[in-house]
Amino acid sequence: MHTVGIVVMSLDGCLTRHDEHGAEFASAGDQRFFRQVLTTFDCAIMGGGGYRAARDHILANRSEKHLRIVLTRAPDRYGSEARPGILEFRSDDSVDAVRNLAERGYARCALIGGARILTGCVRARVLDELWITLEPVAFGQGRRLFRGAVEFRFELLSTELLGPSTLLLRYRPA
Repeated sequence: MHTVGIVVMSLDGCLTRHDEHGAEFASAGDQRFFRQVLTTFDCAIMGGGGYRAARDHILANRSEKHLRIVLTRAPDRYGSEARPGILEFRSDDSVDAVRNLAERGYARCALIGGARILTGCVRARVLDELWITLEPVAFGQGRRLFRGAVEFRFELLSTELLGPSTLLLRYRPA
């Protein structure tokens, strides 16, 4: 299975504005790119905070063509929203979730949330690419791309302008 981390980030390396969940600061260009590119994946994994931030949109746009897995410590809390094969809530770690999806026959997985998810997948070498949209804003503090003390190296694959000042960077782990 091909696994791609997809994030939007401020110039100073924040995935969120301060302690907020979600990426409301993303430009229109990134939002268009993100919605379009998600259609090219047959599954996605996100954290509970990301799900709660985008919950209304996700529930309104559930599709049998695209499985979303939400990793949460309390999957039972979302029992009424779960739909097997469409929207599933699990307490797995990200690496187990990726491996489970591969075993189920999924081909392309978007990792769209959280430092814990991305850190675990890079560390376990199950992340094939990392796509970062760089937005021209700075917050000084916010959630970061990776969790804890890490040292990961990446190779730049390509760059693309998504707007006048918004840049998409595509990397693969080195």
